[in-house]
Amino acid sequence: MIEKSEVWYLKVFQNKSILILTSLLLVGCQTSDQKLPNMLSSLFESGSSQISEVNRKKEPKLFGGFFDQFKHQSIKDEEIKVSRSNPTFKAFNQSNIFYNIETAIQNHPSVQGANFNVKSAKQNIKTVESGKNTQVNFQALSGVSRENQKNTFGALGSMNISRLLFDYGALDNTVVSQEKRYQLSKVQAEIAAETVALRGYEVWLNLHRQKKVMDVYSDGLALAEPILGQIKNISLSGLADKAMILKAQQDFSKLELANSRSSAELAAAEALFGDIFPKGNIKTLEGLNVRRIMQGAAAKKAMFKQAAVLRAQDLLVSAFEAEFKTLKAQKKANVSMSAGLTAPAENTIKDGSANVGILVNYVFNDGGRLDSQILGLKEKIKELKFQRQNIEKELESQLKVAIETYIGTQKTFNTALELVNLSKEVRDTSKDQLVSGRSKVQEVLNAEVTLAENKIQLVNAEVELKLASYRIRALTHGLTKETGWKPFY
Repeated sequence: MIEKSEVWYLKVFQNKSILILTSLLLVGCQTSDQKLPNMLSSLFESGSSQISEVNRKKEPKLFGGFFDQFKHQSIKDEEIKVSRSNPTFKAFNQSNIFYNIETAIQNHPSVQGANFNVKSAKQNIKTVESGKNTQVNFQALSGVSRENQKNTFGALGSMNISRLLFDYGALDNTVVSQEKRYQLSKVQAEIAAETVALRGYEVWLNLHRQKKVMDVYSDGLALAEPILGQIKNISLSGLADKAMILKAQQDFSKLELANSRSSAELAAAEALFGDIFPKGNIKTLEGLNVRRIMQGAAAKKAMFKQAAVLRAQDLLVSAFEAEFKTLKAQKKANVSMSAGLTAPAENTIKDGSANVGILVNYVFNDGGRLDSQILGLKEKIKELKFQRQNIEKELESQLKVAIETYIGTQKTFNTALELVNLSKEVRDTSKDQLVSGRSKVQEVLNAEVTLAENKIQLVNAEVELKLASYRIRALTHGLTKETGWKPFY
């Protein structure tokens, strides 16, 4: 037989345990930056553990305000919209080059998307870090039972709290992995901006090239057409043979064909220009200067120092290495605190229960799943490291090609410039000798066509030289910092 004093002692101990545990739960919520909703307040509003018949009729209203929030409500579709950029550019000349390139970068969809990817990666860190905080769950159950021709209303509330105490660094390494991916997303945004910047210079220079080519052909046709008319007049007079007329028409047709092809290329260049500089005023477009470049070992050293793709690959490797540590830590046991509280609406103190304890979780056998994941991730890290070596080779090859192109086009430009000067001299000489009768009209027409062709070679060589200088500059220094571009994340 249990004495009354012992029964009294057990009741007091049970009541105190419930109250103490409730206090611990509330403290745990505060330390984890979580605020416990005032969900259980209605459970303890009754001053007596005995519920009268009058109070029983009012019991549904006791929980009514709380359960209203769980009534079925359709979730409204949320349309996530993004705005379309409408940038404003200045005149496309050398003095506004950095402003226009920065504006193009800032408003390009690939860069804007990369910036939002950075924000998303930052939230992933917070998601993982939340696993370190105290986790609180609340459950409520209510209903009506019928027994002996009587309806009885019942309600029960329970709350569970848990907190991770120790896991051999598994969660910490997961956080490190997400932090590395966050840094990686920043570098990816930088890569996107560099890509747009280089593309901006390319379409700028190519459009200017096509406009100059069109000018050359237009001028050539304007000069050649009167000469062709003179040849036709001479043929009608019977002073010229048919072969000379056919040769003149052939040369003139070459100019017309080249002009037609150049017109199509100009339209394509304008479309590509509009992709980077939407609604930009093409009429204000001027040429760009050749950039100062580095060559040899200095260029290679500078490229490897600033290459964003290498930094991105290093961060990706670090992220996977942290995940590798996480998987290895999961082979060990993790320890957490777990506590629970159950409180009925009737006889809350008497019939309530509480528990608190330490939970040790250890996976004894998972069929080899975790070991396979560890080995697979290890091989993935090896792959990424070999990829880095391949990226180094590709960068070195790109730099070498760009420098060789720069040197080669520099020689081509000088040669083409000499040819243009010689062609002008031949054309002018032919015109002078035409007056004295020492040259034929066909020779003058041929000189005009040759001059136009050499001018085109000069234009192409000049643009290729400038493009090579910008590509080298992109590899060794980058193109975004000098524009003043800064990401908005």
